[in-house]
Amino acid sequence: IEHALEAGLDDIAIEEGGSRFLPYLRSTLAYKEALAQGHNILSHISEPRKGAQFAKFAFELGWIHYEMGDARQAISYYAQALSIGKAVYGDRHPNVATMLNNIGEAWKALGDVKKAIGYYEQALSIDKAVYSDRHPNVARDLNNIGSAWYALGDAKKAITYYEQALSIDKAVYGDRHPTVARDLNNIGLAWKALGEAKKAIGYYEQALSIDKAVYGDRHPTVAIRLNNIGLAWDALGDAKKAIGYYEQALSIDKAVYGDRHPNVAIDLNNIGSAWYALGDSQRAKECF
Repeated sequence: IEHALEAGLDDIAIEEGGSRFLPYLRSTLAYKEALAQGHNILSHISEPRKGAQFAKFAFELGWIHYEMGDARQAISYYAQALSIGKAVYGDRHPNVATMLNNIGEAWKALGDVKKAIGYYEQALSIDKAVYSDRHPNVARDLNNIGSAWYALGDAKKAITYYEQALSIDKAVYGDRHPTVARDLNNIGLAWKALGEAKKAIGYYEQALSIDKAVYGDRHPTVAIRLNNIGLAWDALGDAKKAIGYYEQALSIDKAVYGDRHPNVAIDLNNIGSAWYALGDSQRAKECF
């Protein structure tokens, strides 16, 4: 990439960055490095680019911003990718569906859930037309729609989408895949919202077991599962047990993201709430 940029071969840098280097850095959780490398490539590009390679590059840069907690900036890059992607692939292509899905995720992160559902449903329509009803991309879309209904407070409706996704993903991947873990986790969230915290823990623990086997013990997805188990124990009135899970999640998130990330704030908030429930206002205040 550096040699290509020095030689003025921007298209090669874009292709290598978007197709290989940025996805590698993102998948290995090197978010800060990915952002720096992405913007370094972008700084050498003097005029707007079109084509599939730049669409992929812009999409990756958007995804990294999203992972770093900047959903608004993510949407800006995703929108560029979508515009180019539609021109390159047409409106009914699975790559376009993936872009629509990610835009939906970013709008959901910004709190505009109804807008997110619009993007998810467009993606679902494309993927069903391309792949039929029993494909993992269809499961992904169903899962996202379920998450949106959950965010809107309709946990029962969410479960119907999550269970459809789980059925597809188990058939495609088997029982011990991270996508199956995601589905199980989401069903757990919905049951907890319906007041069934013990039932939720059963789903969370299945998800945690799969994710630890796949990712190891120090991955942000494992931290999410630990946090959710902690929240369920909190709901059952066992704040001390909850703190044990929250602190494991905090240790992982600090190692992955550093001290100034929204996920770290969530962990600290959860620990603070548990200490407050135990009557230790001073510890709670420090966490908050």
